[in-house]
Amino acid sequence: MGNIILKITALVCAMALWFYVISLKDFQLTMEVPLTFVKLPEALAIASKPPSTVSVTVEGKPLDLIRLQSQKQAAMVVDMHLAELGSRRIHLDSKNFVAPNFATVHYVEPDNQYLFIDVAVDTRIERSIPIKSNTNFNAAPGYVIVQQPKLLQEDLKVSGARNALTRIIDIPTDSIFIDSIKSSQTFSVKLQTELLPPFVTPSDTVAKIFVDVQKIKSKEFKNIPIQLIGFYDRALNTLSPQQATVEITGGEKVIEAVNSNDIELFIEYNRFAIEDADSLAPTVKLNLPPDIDRSMSIKAILVKPDKIKLIKTKTEDDNKDEEYGI
Repeated sequence: MGNIILKITALVCAMALWFYVISLKDFQLTMEVPLTFVKLPEALAIASKPPSTVSVTVEGKPLDLIRLQSQKQAAMVVDMHLAELGSRRIHLDSKNFVAPNFATVHYVEPDNQYLFIDVAVDTRIERSIPIKSNTNFNAAPGYVIVQQPKLLQEDLKVSGARNALTRIIDIPTDSIFIDSIKSSQTFSVKLQTELLPPFVTPSDTVAKIFVDVQKIKSKEFKNIPIQLIGFYDRALNTLSPQQATVEITGGEKVIEAVNSNDIELFIEYNRFAIEDADSLAPTVKLNLPPDIDRSMSIKAILVKPDKIKLIKTKTEDDNKDEEYGI
């Protein structure tokens, strides 16, 4: 047992000695670090697409290299305070390497080649870009969406290089589907800002969409007059009945705002001859405010009775007989 403990102790000491010797030496490590740009004048913007990371070789003590790689604190930083319009090639070297809290780690210049990046600079402008909604909303059973879901802000301000912004047509939202909505509410939907060119800055990353949802309600309007329109002899023709009941089904608030004066019923006289019928369903005209989408907010309109007859009150022969006193 004593021999085993002695052997383990010797092994531990040997490993500690080896680790101590190794820790005194400098080693090199090649790693990917982010490429960042600083101090660019406000009137300018980067118009090209330089790499987001570059591969660099660094030198330092083993423990420092391990910590640096795991903590991802190194970067290559390009100072752009003297930037001018146009394209230029920038040489990256030790002055660009930054590793806070790792003073003993140094950038190693490649032996056979320099590290370059190409950067184009253009005038910075601000532009409003239309937002494109890729959303779908459905009301719960017994409810209805009374108008098209509305973007509360139809445009998004973006800032960046002139030639980059002129290529942007719109900014889409994420594709989402929300079902079974029972109340009016505003939804926040993420914008696909990752599709924007590099170095283009949006003023926001979400779009707000208002969905107007109302409970479905039915309401009856009685004694609505029916008009017979067109060219005809009013002494010879009339409708029976001349009034009808109209039942309207739709969004609760929309229906509550409707009154009898908003409803018109009429039948075109020529339709009786064209359709070869003595009774027809009247046409319903519902006068709603312009901000209400009838196709979405009104689910059904029912006229009672559903067919209206054309009544001949007198024939032309009857009129002639009366003229001659027969």
